[in-house]
Amino acid sequence: MTVRNPSEPERAHTLPMLVDTGATYAVLPAEVMEALGVRATEKRRVRLANGRADQWPITIITMGLEGQEWPTMCLVGPRGGPALIGAVTLEQFALGVDPVTMRLVPIESYLMACAGSSRWPSCPHSPRLNPIVRVW
Repeated sequence: MTVRNPSEPERAHTLPMLVDTGATYAVLPAEVMEALGVRATEKRRVRLANGRADQWPITIITMGLEGQEWPTMCLVGPRGGPALIGAVTLEQFALGVDPVTMRLVPIESYLMACAGSSRWPSCPHSPRLNPIVRVW
C-alpha cells in the first residue's frame, strides 16, 4: 500500500495495512505521517475497541489501493501502532471485504437520493425520498 502527502506527492511511503471494517477512518502511525510531512488539520472524537473515548488528530492523505489513487481522511495513530484502512476509505474506493478469501472486492456505489428526482432524469423513477436533514 502506498500513501502520499497530497501537497507533495513525491513524499510517499509504502507499507502493509490491515483492513478494519469496524474502524471509521484510515489510521497511520505518527512516524509515517512525519515521514510524509503531513500535519493534522483538526481532531476527531473516536471510540476505541476497549470502549474508551479519545480525541485523535486527523488529516487528508492520498492513498493508492487496488490500482486507484484518491485522497482520504486519516487519523494520526500512536507511534508503532498499526496502519489501518477503515470503512470510509473502503467506501471511497468502492471496495468491500470478502471474508472467505480475505480479499478486497469491487462493490457498487449507491446514489439513492436521485430516485425520482427531476434534476437527474437519468435516474429510474421511484418514490421520492424525504431527506432527514437538509444542509444549505
